[in-house]
Formats: sequence, C-alpha cells, structure tokens
Amino acid sequence: APLHPVMPALVEVYVNSILVINNKGTNEYFNKPITEEEIRKVFRNSIFGVNFDSHSKPFTPMETDGETSMDINMEKPTLASQLLLIYYLLLYEDVRLANSATLIANGRKIKSYSSAFLSELPIKYLLHQAQKDQMSYGGLFSPLLRLLATHFPQLSLVDDWMDDQVFGDTCRHQVDVNISDLSINEAFQCIEENPYKTGKILKAMLNKNPTDIWPFAEIFVRYFKSVLGDQVPRHIQELYREVWLRLNTVLPRCLWIMTINALLDINNGNSRNVTVTQENVLVDPLQVLRCDIRVFRCGPILKIILRILEASLAASRSQLSRHLLDKPMLEKSG
Repeated sequence: APLHPVMPALVEVYVNSILVINNKGTNEYFNKPITEEEIRKVFRNSIFGVNFDSHSKPFTPMETDGETSMDINMEKPTLASQLLLIYYLLLYEDVRLANSATLIANGRKIKSYSSAFLSELPIKYLLHQAQKDQMSYGGLFSPLLRLLATHFPQLSLVDDWMDDQVFGDTCRHQVDVNISDLSINEAFQCIEENPYKTGKILKAMLNKNPTDIWPFAEIFVRYFKSVLGDQVPRHIQELYREVWLRLNTVLPRCLWIMTINALLDINNGNSRNVTVTQENVLVDPLQVLRCDIRVFRCGPILKIILRILEASLAASRSQLSRHLLDKPMLEKSG
C-alpha cells in the first residue's frame, strides 16, 4: 500500500515532541520514545525475523525510566510500516544529536538507541525497496537517503549502490538446485576436487532473491578460507564474490562482521579464539586487514576486503562525530 503523504510529517512532529524543548518556560510534557523491544517485535514478524529471534544474542537495552513496552500483536508488517520505523529511528538520532548540548544543559536524561541495535536493522535493504517504488514511497525516500548518508555513510557508498543494482535483482543463472545447509556443506567440502559441484550451488544461490538466501549467509561465509585454496578456479572465486555481493544487499553490517571473523588469521602464533565485534571495528577499522595472507593473492576476495575496509573507515569517522555530539563540551558557569 502506498504511504500517505502526511505520515513523514507526523513522524517529525512526534520526534520533536520527544526531544525538542519549548522555550516558553511552561511546564513541559514530552512523549516517550518507542522502545527497542517494540521495534524488535515489528521486525521479528518480517522476512528478517530470524535476525530478531528471542534466542539470539540480545541487544544492548536502551536506557529507560522504568516504562514497559506495549504489547504488540501484529502479523507480517507492511513495507510502509517498516520504512516509517526506520525513518523514526534515523530522525530521532539526528534530532537527539543536534540538541544534545541543550538537553544536557537542561538536565534531561537522553535516551539513545544502541549501535548494536541499529546495526541489526535492514536499513539499506528497505531503502532500496523504497527506491524501486518511488510512486508509493517517493516522499520518504529522499529524507531517508539524506539521514542515511549523514549517520551511516558506510551504507551509502557509491560502489555498493552500483553493485546492488546489478546483484540485487537480476537472475542470470537458471539452475534448479535445492539449497540447504547440507548441500552447501557438501559443495564446499569438495571445492578443489569437484569445483563444478561448488559452482552449481553458487549459481543456484545467484538465481534466488537475496532475502531467500540470507538464512544461509552464516554457513556460506564459513567457507571463505576454502575459496582461497591454490587449486580453486578463478571462476569459482568470482561466483563466490557475486553471491557475497548479493547477500550484501540485505544486512551488510552483519555480513561484514561475519566475513572479518571468517578470514581472521589464526596462524600467527596466537591460538586463542578471537571474535571481532562491530564495536571493535568502529574503534580500529584496520582490524579488517588482519586476515589470512592468501587474501592478498586472490583478487575477487581482496575486492571484498577492500570494500569492507572502505565501509569500516567511513563508519569509524561517523562514530567519532557521533561521540563528539553525544558528549558536548559545556561551559562552566561561575
């Protein structure tokens, strides 16, 4: 269903009613922000529900004043409702950061949505859906794109968006193969002895919608180092990169972290089990380059690492700017 043109303006009014302080000096009454749990319930019922499973690692909770979230009982959410929630979140953070000094000076406790929570949301994927249907969502696409470029520059890289147009929709390989965890395991376990079998499963994945193959992202990424073998044909490496780019249109930040961890060089004398997190990469983007040395001899995989490095550097700069706005220097009176 198309988005009513008044909805973006209503979201702006709602966000301002939460954060913007009235200068009239009267008693202030502020609305409460939507809790992370309420937002999570919406996306749990969407095609990304597996990413918000109650058994998965919980998000860092937003600071609260003891309020409880509403009991939301909804079926599969519409694209419009998901886009409006993403717009609310990005606009809330934009207004909060712009007014943080005033809010702190007035002694208000500022609530913010955690980076871990925001990193799990399908922001880029939903924005692409809005871009495809400008007749229905044109009024929301432009402000969403502006907020995305401002606060998440890692999701608005030109190369990424150009590749998304190529790998996000087209189905060039007509291969009828059942895709499952077992079939992917079997295909990659014989990648050097029988690359034809591996190529067949990769072409089958390219024939699916990105959201259909996302449930297999974790097991797919697990075989990154297998693709680096000397006996693996370049054609298979290129197909692997194409599937990765297809997955990159869904939840890129999750994919980047999975990729970094899959390619970590554990043969450097340190046998400890090290796991890189989103926060680690924001603090030190060069951790991306602490990967298996064979990556630098494999062109297709090196392109993936350089793409992640570019995004990580942009995210780190954005995180620094956000930190400076979050912790403004206030003049001491007297």
